[in-house]
Amino acid sequence: MFKRVHASLGRSRHAAGKTGRRARGIAAVTTTAVALTVAATAAYGAVTDGAETGSHAPKRIGTAPRVPAGATAAGTTASGTTLHLSVHLSPRDPQALTDFITAVSTPGNPLYHQYLAKGKFASAFGPTQAAIAAVAQALKADGLTPGKLSSDGLSLPVTATVAQASHAFGTGFKNVRLKDGTIDYLNASAPALPADVAASVSGIVGLSNVNSITSHHTAVRHLSGSDSVTGPHPRTVAPRTYTPGMCSDFTDAAAQAGFADGTDYYSPGKLAANYGMTSSATAGAGQTVAVFEMENADPNSIATYQSCVGTNTSVSYRYVDTTAGSGTPAGTDQDGYGVGTEAALDIEDLIGLVPGASVIDYQGPDADNATDQNVLDVYQQMVTDDQAQVISTSWGECEPAMAGATASAENAIFQEAAAQGQSIVAASGDSGSSDCAPATGSTANTVDDPASQPYVTGVGGTTMTGTGSTKTQKAWGVSQDGGSGGGVSSRWGPVLYQGGIATTTKRAVPDVAALADPNDGYPIYTLDDADSSSPEPDIVGGTSGAAPTWAAAIVQANASTACQTNGRVGFLNNALYKSARSSYPTNFWDVTSGNNSVYATGYTAAAGYDEVTGLGSPKEAGLITSLCAATGTAATGASTFHPLSSPKRLLDTRNGTGWGLSSIPSTKPLVAGGTAPVKIEGAGGIPSSGVTAVVLNLTVTGTTGSGSLIAWADGTAKPSTSNLNWTGAGQTIAASSSVTVAGDGVVDLYTSSTTHVIADVQGYYTSGTTGSTYTALKPARLLDTRSKVGISTTSKITNAVVSLKVRGHGGVPTGASSVVLNLTATQTVGSGYLEAYPEGATRPTASNVNWAVTGTTIPNLVVVPIGSDGNVSLYVHGTSHVIADVSGYFSTSGSAFHTVTPLRLLDTRTTTALGAGKTLALPIAGADGIPTGVKAVVLTVTVTGTTGTGYLTAWADGTSRPTASNLNWVQGKTIANQVIVPVGSDGKIDFYVSSTTQVLADVAGYMS
Repeated sequence: MFKRVHASLGRSRHAAGKTGRRARGIAAVTTTAVALTVAATAAYGAVTDGAETGSHAPKRIGTAPRVPAGATAAGTTASGTTLHLSVHLSPRDPQALTDFITAVSTPGNPLYHQYLAKGKFASAFGPTQAAIAAVAQALKADGLTPGKLSSDGLSLPVTATVAQASHAFGTGFKNVRLKDGTIDYLNASAPALPADVAASVSGIVGLSNVNSITSHHTAVRHLSGSDSVTGPHPRTVAPRTYTPGMCSDFTDAAAQAGFADGTDYYSPGKLAANYGMTSSATAGAGQTVAVFEMENADPNSIATYQSCVGTNTSVSYRYVDTTAGSGTPAGTDQDGYGVGTEAALDIEDLIGLVPGASVIDYQGPDADNATDQNVLDVYQQMVTDDQAQVISTSWGECEPAMAGATASAENAIFQEAAAQGQSIVAASGDSGSSDCAPATGSTANTVDDPASQPYVTGVGGTTMTGTGSTKTQKAWGVSQDGGSGGGVSSRWGPVLYQGGIATTTKRAVPDVAALADPNDGYPIYTLDDADSSSPEPDIVGGTSGAAPTWAAAIVQANASTACQTNGRVGFLNNALYKSARSSYPTNFWDVTSGNNSVYATGYTAAAGYDEVTGLGSPKEAGLITSLCAATGTAATGASTFHPLSSPKRLLDTRNGTGWGLSSIPSTKPLVAGGTAPVKIEGAGGIPSSGVTAVVLNLTVTGTTGSGSLIAWADGTAKPSTSNLNWTGAGQTIAASSSVTVAGDGVVDLYTSSTTHVIADVQGYYTSGTTGSTYTALKPARLLDTRSKVGISTTSKITNAVVSLKVRGHGGVPTGASSVVLNLTATQTVGSGYLEAYPEGATRPTASNVNWAVTGTTIPNLVVVPIGSDGNVSLYVHGTSHVIADVSGYFSTSGSAFHTVTPLRLLDTRTTTALGAGKTLALPIAGADGIPTGVKAVVLTVTVTGTTGTGYLTAWADGTSRPTASNLNWVQGKTIANQVIVPVGSDGKIDFYVSSTTQVLADVAGYMS
């Protein structure tokens, strides 16, 4: 038996081949190697920032590339060295592109699965012709000649010498000798362009040829069978009819090595069975999947594998920045495995799992000689060709080593793919939590790119044993063999889809996982000319196998009847995490043991999401149901109100209510910049469809600093408005909000600083006529414990209930079913809260007004059902004075509610503060689609920059100012409150403030 284990995890697999090859193509002015310093002399007339002013002043784009660890200076790069550059342009409206991707990925959105057609990205989201022309002109003015714009409009190629690039971009160049002896070049500082065009450029790639991209397969276990000999020998495998198992040529060789299917390796049939995938010769029919490769593939190895499993899968090749036959030949031995091993693993895994699909191998130059621009060119070609619905990549680079310009350019390409409905999966790496260790020696926690990219699905690795009812799996992490790449990105902020599941301060990796352990890995045929002149049976592992396995799972989903009816999956992550929130045990095989501590202490697998295996491995049947679900339809139109008998808590991040996976709650706070999706339809007594909007009482508690909260319909653009604001750490603040509900029945909550969040539903609107409608009143004070209004005492209320008479008071008729009150707690003592509920009902567990310290004045709008005796109960926990002002009521005769897209109608910070004792008239009719004749408007009103204690009153323009208030504050506080204000006959409302303050008003809906 011939059995070898190759490839040390301590260095890049491609290091040996890289040494010296590129060094011959780089001339050095000075060859004496000295230790690199942080500062580098900028040769060839580099610019000095600030030397010029105005639109033509140079502005640097991004940052200078990081000098690889252990590198030494190797002189200045020769001025005549040729650079193949690409100037990457920003989409014309990055936020619009982000919003479009969210829309096409969210069930219920009118754009759901309405992907861009092939070739339409440039006209829809590419840079404007004016921006392209301005950048091109700036390049020409600096002596460069830009080439043909890419078809998606995102990149302009430029070929220049080092001297030309140095002059044009204001940077010097230097050579560096890497640890393996290779001499590379890099720019000494970030490139600069005139300020008037720099904003249109996301980065300039190609100024450095330092690149550490590598494949993520493990050492190869060679199986040679009983006729093992040393040195090359021929081998043939006779074709046979399809079977999901391996042929006798493979199984015999494996048996002689002591290896068994389902224990030491997994044939396509047993792997598919463990993941609930279909095994048939036509699985994946009608679909195309593309693989990214930076090496020559060996078609003979792939043909041998097809003979072994009895398939006839279409495999084609597309060459980018290279030609057929260029580069190191397939099969050339590299440290114990042949060139083409990665390509064989990717393609053969797909052939085994989706033999009915077509596979396209997009091949770039050899990784040893490739630049970042070559890598981008391959990805860009895969996306602009738009032939494959699914893209799989098993190559990557440790995130900190990748230049920011390259990462930004990648991100734009992957966004383009998402907009076109292409799914991208990427191996998360085989170095555990220390992705940079093989390249730089650093054992710090780092992750791999592109798996960490926000629009890519990162795939980690598992160890698996057994099949059927006896199958088990754990996280892959063995120091001598490698482990599942995973951790937290240092580049990308928290992503919406991971909200409440991966509660990290930045993008967490991986998203999912599949088999990767080489000790129970993938059976393939590869060519290694050190062993044989023909393909040999091997077993290999790594997240390189896990990525195409997940690609196959998506291909099978896309080929299913459900996806054929409702549209292909497209950008996967939104749908994946939604499916985990709704039916986690049905859709995922959770991995709860093991770790990825390969080079240093990493992460441990646990119930639910973890930074080792993500959500876990696929359960295909459940995923197809979730990923291919029919689109919902958002309810619209005139709406009527349905109050809940008592508030229901839908979200509480402190105890996991509505937070985390469907079966595994989280108790971590919502992180700064994070988003919490809150399920509305079908929760808390709310119908499962037909809901247009929801009235929520939103509370933040345990705040860590000043911040704001935004609520909006899931799958739509996050507005620039706010619903709740706070000014420091340790606060508990609540505010009522009327929020439009998306077609998927979900609303999103975003916070700008880390805090716990609570959401209690008070009622909801539907498009039917069975609910109640609203009548606005001139605000009137029903209760003020400070001055015996509505009560016979002037004492503060302490741990007691106040009975508030509502019907027959303040204009509320006997037929009213619910009342809208503005409640204010003031002159508080210590911490406490206030609850409002129908008199005679059980006191709820949800609060309406909260305070944390003595001396607080804080309001909140509440909608409360009226008790059968016509009263509402107000319970005070703690000690406080209480004020209650009525502003309207719901009954069978009134005005219907209409949702709008949240919009800021007023912000005095852009003009001047509203002065003490002053009144401001705000037009409502005609704003944000609000018609004339509107009866009332629903606003979130915020005061900030308060100069003293004061209050704000809102009322219909053209009528007398009421004595009631809507907001109350003390000096220095930022306070927000929802108000429902009657609109004057002229379509305006008025704001009055008793002390000088800035005022903001955001519209959420209207009554007509």
